[in-house]
Amino acid sequence: MTEKKTVVITDARSVSAKCAAEYLAAQGWDVQLVPENVCLWDEAALTAFAQGVAETLHAVIHPAPEKILGGIDQLTEDDWRRARDEGPVAAFCVTKVFCNILREKQQGAIIYLNSIHAEKPVGKGMLFSMGCGAVQMLCREINQDYGRQGVNCYFVQQGIGEGEEGCISDASPLYCGVDLRYPARKIPPKDHLNGLLAFLLTDAAAPLSGSDLRADGGMTMYYNHRSKEEGRRYVNEE
Repeated sequence: MTEKKTVVITDARSVSAKCAAEYLAAQGWDVQLVPENVCLWDEAALTAFAQGVAETLHAVIHPAPEKILGGIDQLTEDDWRRARDEGPVAAFCVTKVFCNILREKQQGAIIYLNSIHAEKPVGKGMLFSMGCGAVQMLCREINQDYGRQGVNCYFVQQGIGEGEEGCISDASPLYCGVDLRYPARKIPPKDHLNGLLAFLLTDAAAPLSGSDLRADGGMTMYYNHRSKEEGRRYVNEE
């Protein structure tokens, strides 16, 4: 019997990560979630966990942390520390620990399941956006280091999904009338990234290694309303 290949999901708090865990498990993958008591920016603790899955490890999915909202004059030293640790430092440790295992196998993938905040500032989300941008560059750099050793790296920019409409900022209208910002005129379902993530685990996705994949349903590239009714609704929500 062929042993199942393992996919590690480092943080399953987000809706998209939970959906991916259930979907990949149903597709036959051995999905392992990093326990909540394992600090992602503690390299020693993460290494201890990784050793338990090293033999069958095939890929890692590393979701962005929870958002930290607030303007520059509202952010505290603790906010900065949390954003640093949960964002770039955690991503660095996850990459170092798991990619060192994968490059010995000369195969595998790391997927940074991130956000359009990496490129699109929204106001009062500076720390989160800065962290996303840093991880985006980490993916590009790591592709240079590990890509030639068989490790594929992908940065997936999610759009705004169900349950995130509350992140409204008076500095930006991005989170107002969210459904109207999608060409399909509706927010994508919670599990809409499952197929993409499954594809990125295959050898067929190798030509995309090192890429920033804008998986937002055209949200950030769509700017026009198709009817006066929709336009009035948008203005009223502003």
